[in-house]
Amino acid sequence: MLIAMPIAGPVLYLLFGAHTLGERRLKLGRRIRAFYQDAYAVAGDNGADTGSIAAPFAALAGSITRECGFPVLARNRYQILTDAGEILTRIRQDIDAALNDCCLEFYIIDPAGRVEAVLEAVLDAAERGVACKILADDFGGKAFFRSPWPARLRAAGVSVVRSLPVSAIKSFSRRSDLRNHRKLLICDRSVVYMGSFNLVDPHLFKAGRHVGEWIDMVMRIEGQIVDALACVFNADYLLDEPGARVGDAALRALPLEKPKSPLPSDKVLMQLLPSGPEMASATIYEFIVAAIFNALRRVRIVTPYFIPDQAVLLALKSAARRGVDVQIIVPEKLDSRLGQFASQSSYEELLAAGVAIIRFTDGLLHTKAVLIDDDITIFGTVNMDLRSFYLNLELSLIIYEARVTAELDTVIDTYAARGIALSQASWGTRPASQRFLENLLRLAGPLL
Repeated sequence: MLIAMPIAGPVLYLLFGAHTLGERRLKLGRRIRAFYQDAYAVAGDNGADTGSIAAPFAALAGSITRECGFPVLARNRYQILTDAGEILTRIRQDIDAALNDCCLEFYIIDPAGRVEAVLEAVLDAAERGVACKILADDFGGKAFFRSPWPARLRAAGVSVVRSLPVSAIKSFSRRSDLRNHRKLLICDRSVVYMGSFNLVDPHLFKAGRHVGEWIDMVMRIEGQIVDALACVFNADYLLDEPGARVGDAALRALPLEKPKSPLPSDKVLMQLLPSGPEMASATIYEFIVAAIFNALRRVRIVTPYFIPDQAVLLALKSAARRGVDVQIIVPEKLDSRLGQFASQSSYEELLAAGVAIIRFTDGLLHTKAVLIDDDITIFGTVNMDLRSFYLNLELSLIIYEARVTAELDTVIDTYAARGIALSQASWGTRPASQRFLENLLRLAGPLL
């Protein structure tokens, strides 16, 4: 590109070449997370016994701890939520019950329909003295930032911050298509919601795209993992807050204490894995590829955006050829036609290797989960594409519990029942023009 386009090439590289947020943010982020990991006693003696985790995955868990500072934590209680109405109601109830602080971080906030009741709850919480913070991606949150809501919230004392602000000037110092794709709500550092759910009302969100309602899954969690997630939120908030000086005073200005409540007696082994261009390496990508290569019985993937690179393709095909049951569930229709064709470009070779592909036909399936064998689950915001692995700020929970995998299997079974399985013979009859588009857009996969 540089040779063929000696003037435009360097400009395009400045805009889209480097996928990091810069050395300064990397170092600051590491320092902030380490501060709160120590303040909240996340690391060290709070780590759980990993003796029950299968050998290759125990070693992978150790590598996450060394890379990110988050150990496997055992004292956790969880609930899986799949109905959007129930998710929004429970979120509102926990905001209403908050005593000290309430932190929201979402890629998309669409202030319409049932979401307005959640924002009203944040207003009420701020007015009764709860410290409320809202962090929304500047690009994904366009509808929110263009609405009257930010002014109303700020007037009530809510801190509203644009994450990874986008502008023509900033494009020359930082890649302009990096996104904060995290979805997170924390109340009083006692309860957390995380998963694939943006703060939107599926009855209304992107109704004009004609892909059906978005289908998501969320975990409501209490226990040790909440403080681990609070470390990530605090780092994101401080790094994006306008004019913030990330010194010791700023770090101590965020809540260091929380209402005293006993930890859950439940034992659920969970490990937090934040990822994205603010991290030194693509640990989530390495974990997923290694997990697929180490699968013994089955691999089950649910993702809306499936644009794998050669390493992921090799891992999936290799697993299927050695007798592992590999199943991928994707939506039949995406909100992005470009993403749709890029995703479909890998179906033929996967089907030929024996991978089962099911296309969900009852809406845009937006849940993201990877299930390995019977007791390893990767759950959170990560899609199976290079954008999620490298360009987006993401959050994943690695869960080392057979009962969690079994519960997720039950939900995913309902997805599979509402889909159509592709066959190699029928997929091979698609038009040549479609094949051409798929192969062409596969080249743009890292940007989609």
